[in-house]
Amino acid sequence: MVRGVGIDSVDIEEMARLVADERGAFARRTFTEAERAQAYARPDAAACLAGKFAVKEAAFKALARHTAEGFDFRCVETLEDENGCPHVTLDGPLAPVLAEAGVTELLVSITNERGVATAVVLAQ
Repeated sequence: MVRGVGIDSVDIEEMARLVADERGAFARRTFTEAERAQAYARPDAAACLAGKFAVKEAAFKALARHTAEGFDFRCVETLEDENGCPHVTLDGPLAPVLAEAGVTELLVSITNERGVATAVVLAQ
């Protein structure tokens, strides 16, 4: 059963400005260590982080009506598998949020086009 859907778009140039210093406060308070490591290993780190941030925002939108409180963006950890497909880690800090919302799965899609990263999250 679909519990929620969220979509978000992030300007890649703005993300590049925000994370210009990989040790910066924005990157540390927004992305997990694994997300930062995966992104900074790529030549398109800002685009990768923009996509991950769009997932965080889209996940919040998909889950917001089911949760009493907001959540720390770092609890929504988006990593790519060996084939480059994005997935959200469902255990760890996100587990109680998902349980409260009655969600067992988050389906994720990310696209980058014309300087914008867009993500869609389907909570079911």
